[in-house]
Amino acid sequence: MGRKKKDENGGLPTAGQNSGLNDEEKRALTFHHARAFEAADALVEKAKAERTAIVDLAKSDLGKGAKADIKDLLTANTPAKMKAVFDRVQRLARWAGLPVGTQTQLFEKKVDSFEDGKVAGMSGDKCEPAHNLAQDSSQRWITGWHEGQTILMAAFKKKRPVDAPEVGIPTSTDAIDGGALSTAKEAQENFKRTHGLA
Repeated sequence: MGRKKKDENGGLPTAGQNSGLNDEEKRALTFHHARAFEAADALVEKAKAERTAIVDLAKSDLGKGAKADIKDLLTANTPAKMKAVFDRVQRLARWAGLPVGTQTQLFEKKVDSFEDGKVAGMSGDKCEPAHNLAQDSSQRWITGWHEGQTILMAAFKKKRPVDAPEVGIPTSTDAIDGGALSTAKEAQENFKRTHGLA
């Protein structure tokens, strides 16, 4: 006689193997598991309360950024992970327009209309520069907005197939150039042409 094949699950029953249980047996097991779950849930709640107390103490000792510092320190527990956290923070600072090595809000923020418009374009905001901008700053903002839209569309093209159905193409003139185009058809054609979809 050959040997029996060993269970891949170490002999434990898998889903569907308990179908031979009668109603009373299922009821008993449900009560058993409910009690175990309740005990585990109480441990989780106790651990959450202890963690909250530790965070509150750390905040009182170190200030409001203590929790974020602790999480980053625990996440970046090796030099490679710490470098990754540092690189991420530098990238986010660069995206926010903060040159690395400068202190934020030390002086008034240097206004870069082109960069502000570019961020608005990449965010998908309407092409509406602030009304308090001078004419040349307003034009730089609009140029930046178009640059941001171009970058956003290039990213979409890399991530989405070219043959994808036309989803999200504006159907009203309000969505493009603040309603400067006369018809929805013109708006769609301009959108396709501007973003290389025509």
